[in-house]
Parts: sequence; structure tokens; C-alpha cells
Amino acid sequence: MNILLITQWFTPEPDFKGLPFARELLRRGHDVQVITGFPNYPGGRVYPGYRIRWRRREVMDGVPVLRVPLYPSHDQSKSGRAANYLSFFTSASVLVSMMTRKPDVIYAYHPPLTTGLAAAVIGGVKRVPFVLDIQDMWPDTIAATGMLLNPGTLRTIEKACRFAYRRASVITVLSPGFRDLLIERGVPAGKIRVVYNWTEETAHSPRPRNPQIAQSYILVNTFSPC
Repeated sequence: MNILLITQWFTPEPDFKGLPFARELLRRGHDVQVITGFPNYPGGRVYPGYRIRWRRREVMDGVPVLRVPLYPSHDQSKSGRAANYLSFFTSASVLVSMMTRKPDVIYAYHPPLTTGLAAAVIGGVKRVPFVLDIQDMWPDTIAATGMLLNPGTLRTIEKACRFAYRRASVITVLSPGFRDLLIERGVPAGKIRVVYNWTEETAHSPRPRNPQIAQSYILVNTFSPC
């Protein structure tokens, strides 16, 4: 299967479903191409060795990567953050629609929501389905963090979310709670799949209590049994 993976953040940026995910798809026999931006997360500064251009192609561990231009920003500025998200959406939608071959499926990693909107545009142009992988529920998260509180703006974002949900062929979420919330918002249950995030269990197994660590983090006599 020919898979187009859209994610605004990708290796060498800290990410969750970045190069290891793409590499595993490749190992399983799929053709994978990644569409992403120029690395600037989380500091908002373009990484050494990169500079913003209209495009950059590279191959990472056998995975073809196409980087498209964006406005680098990740501070508390609402306008800067909006420019960051919207510039990637515009670049990805326009350049990928023109430059990449037709995939069998598009896989969009959200957040931010604009990756899902780009997938909807590209999927419409190329007439292919797309999977929306939701790791962060918008607009709930940005309202809860105080990044945006304007009711009108939040309603606009919610409408954009609903558009992406309608256009997606499949939506994956990381918990049953996310699934229930989407169903409450009118997303058909049959479209949603719960796919739990993974971890290396042997690296995070329980350990005996260490009094020195507890003392250093002021955890002595802090918790009481239920």
C-alpha cells in the first residue's frame, strides 16, 4: 500500500509517531512518504542544518520525507501559533496536491487540527481516503490551557473539526473517552477506532520505593491510602 503520512512535527523534532512509526510501516511492506515542515518545535527556531525553503527532500532510514515551508513559532503568541499552523496547512495542501503521486491512503496525525484539514484537501484533490489520528481533542485542549478563550474563535475551530471528521474515512483515538466524546458530537461510531498509545513496558515496570527520591521530590507523607 502507498501511504502518505502528514504530520507537522517529525524527526529530528520530539514527536510520538514520527520516524519509528514510518519506519515500521516501511518494514511491513508499505511504500511510505512523509509530508512535514521544517523542524522548529518546541523552541520555535529552525534547527541547525535547516533553513526555510519552498521545499526540501530527504531520505531518513529509507523513508522519503518532503519538507514544506511554514512560519516557525511555538511561543505563547496567539498570532504566531496561528501563523505556524496555517502556514503548514497552506504549504502542505498546495504543494502536496501538485507534487506527490497519488497514494492509496493518507494518514494525518493531529495535533494540530490543520494536518487533518490538509489531508481533507489533498484527499479531495487526489480522490483518496484519509485516516485522522486524534491525539489531542480540539478545541477542548486549547480552551483548557487558556491559549484561546474567545467563544467565536472556539466555535470556528469546532466547525473545522467537524468538517475534518466528516471527510475522514476512519478516525483513530487514544482512549474510549475520546471515542464517546466524538459520538456525542455526531461522529458515527462505526468510523471510530480506539488505538491505545504504546510504551516499552519493561522500561516502566514498578520499582521498589526509594526513600531518597521521595524525599527529593517532597513526596514523604504526601499521599495517603484510599
